[in-house]
Amino acid sequence: MGSVWLAVIYIGGWILSMRIFGFFWKNRKLAINDAEPWFGEHVARNQYIALLQQEEPEATETQLVAALLRRAMEDVNRVLSMREDKQVLANLVKQGTLGDDIWTQFALSEKELEAEIMALIEEANTFKEGWGQTILQTASEMVMHEKTKQLQKELAIRREEETRKQALREQRKEQNKAVKAKKDTTVAVKSAAEDSEGPPPPYTEQEKTAA
Repeated sequence: MGSVWLAVIYIGGWILSMRIFGFFWKNRKLAINDAEPWFGEHVARNQYIALLQQEEPEATETQLVAALLRRAMEDVNRVLSMREDKQVLANLVKQGTLGDDIWTQFALSEKELEAEIMALIEEANTFKEGWGQTILQTASEMVMHEKTKQLQKELAIRREEETRKQALREQRKEQNKAVKAKKDTTVAVKSAAEDSEGPPPPYTEQEKTAA
């Protein structure tokens, strides 16, 4: 009789464990499916597809090539961003600072980016055979050029701001000098006026007698 109850308890525990496992597995799958993308909307890709589907008037090849290059530049930016994020995330997950759900979200976005790059290469080859092999290199150079221009612009703004601050400091310095000079002049004039009055004249003999 005891062995029967042990078997019942064992089977009941096994069923309960499977239900709990199924519950958490279902929730995990839902969390993965509902995970937000690592990046926002791929605007450059959407613009390219819109141009490709445009009929009246049809987009020219020049417009399509330019749009595809912008799409490639965005892909390059995303690749660079994910490379930077991956090492940081791996360390944080390893330390237990971040949960596995973040890493899963990142891995899904990484696969989506890989699929996007493959689609980009295929599109490039439709314009010119073999262009898919070099479009990312071209886009990388364009991204670097764009970042260099942005850096130069930021440096120019900083120099302009520093020049403005220096001019303000010089202006304040001149104002302080003017205030000090005015104060010194006032003191000198007052001192000169007191000196010009001199000591009172001595009494005359008549004044002494009268006194």
